Amino acid sequence: MEVLVSVVIPTYKRSDTLSRAIESALNQTYQKIEVIIVDDNEKGSLESKKVQEVLQKYNNRVMYINPEKHINGAVARNYGIKKANGDYIAFLDDDDEWKEDKIKKQLDYLKEKDVDGVSCLYEIIKNNKLIRKCKPYNAENLHLRVLSREVAVYTSTLLLKKNVLVKIGGFNEELLRHQDLQLLLDFLYENKIEVLNEELVKIHSDSAINRPNSDGLIKIKEKFFDICSKHLEIYSKKEQKKILSSHCFEIIFLAMKEKRLNIVIKYLIKIGLSLDSYRILYRRWIARK
Repeated sequence: MEVLVSVVIPTYKRSDTLSRAIESALNQTYQKIEVIIVDDNEKGSLESKKVQEVLQKYNNRVMYINPEKHINGAVARNYGIKKANGDYIAFLDDDDEWKEDKIKKQLDYLKEKDVDGVSCLYEIIKNNKLIRKCKPYNAENLHLRVLSREVAVYTSTLLLKKNVLVKIGGFNEELLRHQDLQLLLDFLYENKIEVLNEELVKIHSDSAINRPNSDGLIKIKEKFFDICSKHLEIYSKKEQKKILSSHCFEIIFLAMKEKRLNIVIKYLIKIGLSLDSYRILYRRWIARK
């Protein structure tokens, strides 16, 4: 018996890429799906009207929600979870797209492995050009590897059991950023996610909506570790240092880009590295450009 899969697509100021995401969901080889569009633009706004115009051509093939609260992506995704009728939920960002057999292959893999969720590999696309492909990885110590930023698991790659999502409380609505990281860690805390090592998702990195500067990123990290402290506390002091250092490096690299030497030095000191280390890191940063 086929199970129903709910596809939750939150959208905010990206009506120009929304059709691509919707069509990649509707064109899945596995057809027992419902597509839920959560419009996170203010009711009556020009952006919301654009979304509704996009949806006209899909008739009754998608469910449209425009919530009363417009706070962040976590709230929008939680609305989608509440409205979902499926046994499984797949999230798709409004600027990303799936390959046509993504859902079928993940469902087959879930049944084979008997786990609560599955991720897959992805391609990073910018200006319609392939930038890089996700390297294969496995589920061993996935909680630690995700928390230490060793492995990046995008929300658009996930297929998860709805009952587990509801049990863990979904996305934390206090977080303006890193909600995807919080959800994944909460899910992995007591549940198992397997990895299907096939590239089934295209992550488009063209949009720069609300990307934080280094000051903003510092606040995001502080809020994240305040709310998600239980995930850090289960590890040894050595592992905790590695985890915190990885998040500090994200701040350092962004501060390098902004030429904010004071922030770079502050966080190098915080993780116990010298200015020589900064110079090495800076050369590596330049090499990546």
